[in-house]
Amino acid sequence: MKAFPIPIIGESPFPAEADEPLQVIVSPGEMPVFRMPSRRAPSAPEDERAAGEIVGRLLEAMRDYRFGGQDYPRLVLDDLAPGCIRVLNETLGEGEVSAKLANLAKVQETAFAGIWRILSYGPDGELASDRLEACAIPDLILEQAQGASSVEIPPPPAGVMNAPALVLEIVDRTRRHRENGETHVINLTLLPMTPEDLEYLDAVLGRGIVSLLSRGYGNCRITATNLERVWWVQYFNASDNLILNTLEITGVPEVALAAPEDIADSIERLADCLRAMQEG
Repeated sequence: MKAFPIPIIGESPFPAEADEPLQVIVSPGEMPVFRMPSRRAPSAPEDERAAGEIVGRLLEAMRDYRFGGQDYPRLVLDDLAPGCIRVLNETLGEGEVSAKLANLAKVQETAFAGIWRILSYGPDGELASDRLEACAIPDLILEQAQGASSVEIPPPPAGVMNAPALVLEIVDRTRRHRENGETHVINLTLLPMTPEDLEYLDAVLGRGIVSLLSRGYGNCRITATNLERVWWVQYFNASDNLILNTLEITGVPEVALAAPEDIADSIERLADCLRAMQEG
């Protein structure tokens, strides 16, 4: 740093204060970009052909599908040979969004946005179903995220200040969403919330069985509450520090959804991938 060019004469009339430590804002992380999944090793020709047929069927169904329709493309993979499954795993890769539904199922977006892999499990933890779905978000997540239409509101303990009024707002906003689809976001980071407020709010709303992680620009953790249409949505930076804490009253938070342009891009990329499989 260069010396200040003008000499400072005299003393300040204000008492000196200790310098506050420099606050460094950590970036959420690198901006994600699409990278075609890499193949680890050659596979048997019959496995390549079988996997190519699955990709081709999925691509054809996606081209025929109108985004937002209920009957979106679904392909069951239960009867495929292990070698074919390996080729599909390496071909489709893993994307930004994943979900866990307690011990019932795991959902992973592939590297192709809007194409999801769903693994469902039986009561003893055995794999019961393996399938691909192309949509904004699989119906299974919507079904399992359905909470109760009301929650019990206990008396607030000592230290709770603003949470009771916030609970009433959440209940009212939930009713509005149920009646007319009106969505709402409550930014808890900007509200004067004590630790007791947050604990009370968490106790009242509870936690459902659906949790999602979006690993886009930083990490976003999304958890269904026990109250229908209410989600915790928390954003973390690259150091895993919470930078934004919100409650969203909506069907599914938008950050977890694939958009129409995502599906359109994935159709183009999947077509390129299929050509590479057929030429290789």
